[in-house]
Amino acid sequence: MPEIKEKKTSRGFVLVVEDDEMQRVLISENLRQEGYQVVEASNIQDALQLVSQHPVEIAVVDYKLGTQSGLELVKELRKINPLITPVMVTAFASIETAVEAIKQGAYDYVVKPIDFQRFLLVLERARERFRLKREVHELRNRLEEKFSFKNFIFASRAMEQVVRLMSKAARSEATVLITGETGTGKDLIARLIHYSSERSQGPFLAVNLPSIPETLVESELFGAEKGAYTDARERKIGKFEAADGGTLFLDEIGDLPLSVQVKLLRFLQDREFYRLGSSKPLKADVRIIAATNKNLEKLVSEGKFRADLYYRLNVIRIDVPPLRERKEDIPLLVDHFIREYSRREKKNIRGISAEAMEALIKHDFPGNVRELENAIERAVVFTEGEFITRDDLPVFLEIRSEKELTEAAADFSRPLPDKIRELEVREIKWALEKSGGVKSRAARLLGITERMLSYKMKIYGLKK
Repeated sequence: MPEIKEKKTSRGFVLVVEDDEMQRVLISENLRQEGYQVVEASNIQDALQLVSQHPVEIAVVDYKLGTQSGLELVKELRKINPLITPVMVTAFASIETAVEAIKQGAYDYVVKPIDFQRFLLVLERARERFRLKREVHELRNRLEEKFSFKNFIFASRAMEQVVRLMSKAARSEATVLITGETGTGKDLIARLIHYSSERSQGPFLAVNLPSIPETLVESELFGAEKGAYTDARERKIGKFEAADGGTLFLDEIGDLPLSVQVKLLRFLQDREFYRLGSSKPLKADVRIIAATNKNLEKLVSEGKFRADLYYRLNVIRIDVPPLRERKEDIPLLVDHFIREYSRREKKNIRGISAEAMEALIKHDFPGNVRELENAIERAVVFTEGEFITRDDLPVFLEIRSEKELTEAAADFSRPLPDKIRELEVREIKWALEKSGGVKSRAARLLGITERMLSYKMKIYGLKK
């Protein structure tokens, strides 16, 4: 096996697996010239040995390795080290090949003869993917030590981005603003940030602002002196004092009355507050995490939310996507909820039928993860067998018709480029519709960069 050519600044560690020696040397030498550290193998066995010896980040794997299949190596790599990001190289440029490679765990694929400039772009994205997966993995380990991560389950790239921001927030003392629809898990995210931060030994207090009468919000947050208002028979300690040394989670911050917004702003600016009925300033070492399902920018423009407070809160912003925009998370969540409620109900439920899963994936879930959890809880209670069936699910979940399935079947009568163009145009239109025309959200739905989306819209003549 060739020795690694060490460089002072490495762009990453790549394993090249190719049975054609000329192709393998060509790829490897080009990558070394670009600053990558490279090890080479011609078969699956040598490749697995190299993975056990070196910190491989990206594996460039040929689709055919003599009598072996590169897909087998990709599956083995996922078992040994799921952080390694495989890129498949294939001479068979068909949709079926690409789909199979991605399904087995490949991040992307390139077609022979290799366009090296495009190949380098794919590797850069793969390396970024590796770094993100590693960061998510490290955060999982930290959270599992300090706070249960079992309810935070995902497979989508959209949620990986959320976790990346959570990781940054956990290492910071900055104020956090979590936005997202009801039922997306904003409360859980706030808790995970707290329990993976240096404040984890301090208190975590959550306040649901809409549940407090408007006249009592100020005293609930900042406290009150005896006699400050009717029925104030003794001094009341507010949430800011009680959360000293820890985190205060203000849920549904968009419902905070304007009269109290100015007092919260004063605390964020000066770290001081006053109990209701007192002129003595108090200090508290409290980190604020706020959440809302409302459009704060719209509230600011309508004069219902202070612009200066919004900017103070919007330091680290975490936008939690709705479940309908990350449907690849549904199977994992379903499996988790089945296991959880099966234990509670003392039932031996082994899984869910394909028909029932199809109904769940098709549904848009306006209530998000909370609605999905309720549907599975109900199904576990009602099912009499070892598998949840379509009949066990709520009636509002509609399954795709046979006609829709037939229309979605592959058409082999047209050239591959035409089918790819049609597929991309359809998916881009769908993403733009789902995102209300917001390119950044549409790109996130498609799993590509906003710049790439703009480029594809331009070449396909699509307007925003």
